[in-house]
Amino acid sequence: MTAPRYFVDANIILDALMMREHEPMQAAELIDMGYRRTIQLMVTPMTLGFVMAMLQKKRSSKKPGPQLNMIRSMMHDLLLNIDVIPTTKADFLWSLKSNFHDLEDGAQYASAMGSGRFDGIVTRDGDYKDRTVPPVMTAAQALLDAKEKTGVKRKKSH
Repeated sequence: MTAPRYFVDANIILDALMMREHEPMQAAELIDMGYRRTIQLMVTPMTLGFVMAMLQKKRSSKKPGPQLNMIRSMMHDLLLNIDVIPTTKADFLWSLKSNFHDLEDGAQYASAMGSGRFDGIVTRDGDYKDRTVPPVMTAAQALLDAKEKTGVKRKKSH
């Protein structure tokens, strides 16, 4: 059986890494499933660049020191948990002709579609809604879907 594959948008990664208010624990658990290779998580180079820029901006860490070292460590760990899929000139051209209002999202979607079958797009971004073939999911929805498809038991809450 092939592991479920999910395309993950930058907002989900930032929710996990920065413990933001939008399902941070579910986002972090989803990334952990990627680390354990229970599922495959995919991002584009654009996502990684955006995540790095946001982490540096929020942590005021553009100078050598502990803040920058922490971001380097976070990004290193993240890269162990995900696969980076290429974005090509053809993906950008496809986006320009697509019905995506956010052209960057369109190019990322084209990249994901070019990477083979995948089970869902994990995002909070509304631009993917009604424009994509695989379902759009929140981190919580993707986590439930991944657990169902892999047979991983849900954690019991007390």
